[in-house]
Amino acid sequence: MKLFGTDGIRGKANQPPLDSQTLVNLGIVLGRQLNRSSEEALVLFAHDGRRSSGQIRCALEAGLLSTGASTRNGGLLTTPALAHETRLGHYSAGVMLSASHNPAEDNGIKLFGGDGRKLADSLEAKIEQEMASGVALPEGEPGMSGRFKDPGLDYRRWLEEAPFAGLSLSGLRILVDCANGAGSRLAPRVLSDLGASLVIRNDRPDGSNINLQCGALYPNYISEEVRSQGCDLGLCLDGDGDRSIFVDDAGQVVHGDALLCLLAEAQLERGELAKSKIAVTVMSNLALKKRLRARGIEIVETPVGDRSVVAAMEEQGLSLGGEPSGHIIFGPEHHYTGDGLYTCLKLLRLLKSSGKALSALTQDFRPFPQLLVNVRVNEKPALDSLPRVVEAQKAVEERLGEDGRVVLRYSGTENLCRVMIEGPEEGLVRELTEQLADAVRLAIGAPE
Repeated sequence: MKLFGTDGIRGKANQPPLDSQTLVNLGIVLGRQLNRSSEEALVLFAHDGRRSSGQIRCALEAGLLSTGASTRNGGLLTTPALAHETRLGHYSAGVMLSASHNPAEDNGIKLFGGDGRKLADSLEAKIEQEMASGVALPEGEPGMSGRFKDPGLDYRRWLEEAPFAGLSLSGLRILVDCANGAGSRLAPRVLSDLGASLVIRNDRPDGSNINLQCGALYPNYISEEVRSQGCDLGLCLDGDGDRSIFVDDAGQVVHGDALLCLLAEAQLERGELAKSKIAVTVMSNLALKKRLRARGIEIVETPVGDRSVVAAMEEQGLSLGGEPSGHIIFGPEHHYTGDGLYTCLKLLRLLKSSGKALSALTQDFRPFPQLLVNVRVNEKPALDSLPRVVEAQKAVEERLGEDGRVVLRYSGTENLCRVMIEGPEEGLVRELTEQLADAVRLAIGAPE
């Protein structure tokens, strides 16, 4: 069974691979892997508030404990907080139970090593191989389970004492949309401790309301309130808190690439932009690439996904990268971790130092029209093996010329083919996107 996708394990609760038997076996295999490199393996768990998190944790824990590994339950924490608590607390591994921006009925597992970094693909492959070969029940003394007394304490202290020491948010008013997810306690606590005045929304996870018409997927839902409440910005977290979308003081949603431009230019001005480069994915807008190149900033383009961005940053020694979805990666300073709250603090510090409103800082960013269509598919053959799709893509690229581009790829977690086209005019982009999407539907489309 293939367990790991582009961002850990995903699925429906109580269905493979998130059924109890598979999870117990996964816990056993993970525990054995940890025991090979640690005498007393200790694993930290956290979740983003989904109803199924308890069932998944208990099954995984049962497997881990049976191998002699011990566990601690950190409760409701963001993914980046879990990663940093794992590193700062000297745990052998961290386990985040989350399906990020997906609806509440989905869930998933993200595994982190003792260094707070996501497990390498090679380690995930070893786990899959061991699972496939059959899992024998352990014998011997089981480990112990316990509760983490103050979830996020080390992470909060690290934020307030290291990267943002001396930062005062006094005088700033912020609307925080917590997406009824992992950041519901942490984000308001940190921002309040730093002196900000807060308007807090969607901070009451009940197991079923995570990402439900709130958070990073629905920034327009708070746009008017940000303006009417006189806020300096609105922060919209996603379910597990590893990315953020912002609304400016005028109630306009800030394009993710506009945010990347601001951060890159600020780092360049301070002499902090390593090698005068940033890493972005193929989904970033042409406007970002043209603007940054005009300022002498080189673009390193990667496949979609934060793993690809991180890999490029590490390989080339870069300090900044990200995706237009609001997933911003800071380099060694933040251990290559995507973190919506950390990104927010970076942006707020920029507002304080510039003395300008967010709307003023982003007003000259004009993204090229871009349209993304998701086509549900029956299978995922190589796209270049489908003559109808190849011909349609070639025709679209010829019409766009140098004034646009096409990105055609499969989702790493769902049976979807993503069709994205960018060009000079909205009408043309819409026409060409539907043309290419129709070709995909005819070749491999599944009933809607």
